[in-house]
Amino acid sequence: MGLLNTIVGSTIGAVINGQIKRPVNNLVESFIDNAVRDKVSAPAIGSVIYCDLAAGTAEHSGIYIGSNNIVHLSGDGIIERVNPKQFINRLGGWNTAISIYVSCNAGTPVGSTNVAKLAESMIGSQRSYNLIMDNCHQFTAGCLSGNFENSCNFFTFLKDEVQIRIGGTEWRVWDL
Repeated sequence: MGLLNTIVGSTIGAVINGQIKRPVNNLVESFIDNAVRDKVSAPAIGSVIYCDLAAGTAEHSGIYIGSNNIVHLSGDGIIERVNPKQFINRLGGWNTAISIYVSCNAGTPVGSTNVAKLAESMIGSQRSYNLIMDNCHQFTAGCLSGNFENSCNFFTFLKDEVQIRIGGTEWRVWDL
């Protein structure tokens, strides 16, 4: 009984301290987004899209360029065109994402053809990828602003850039 109390106490402590809380919250949020909220049938050309990584502790972002194609910065530093399945199934199957989210305003996808054109022009280029300092969010923000050496290397900063550049104020699940 003492071991069980220790395990339960440690788990409760981890939940209280937020170690387990975020993935559980993300699972609940994902369920609501997929089962309750309205989805979008397709992103707009130049929409910013993202999926959760590592049980919702991180995100991966890119730009929708049309015809079921997304441009993103891969983990090996290559800017490539992928389809939604390839985008969501990154990390050799270790990605837990079940949805792709689309930049929206009042439930309608928002994007920019200029953003899509810039993203498409970058396909085949390479960057010195770094998980913290030069990542997919910085690339995606660069497509929005034209400045690929920006400081938007965390998803929170990218969301701010989305609101400023294309008016995205919310995120809806893409109904694939």
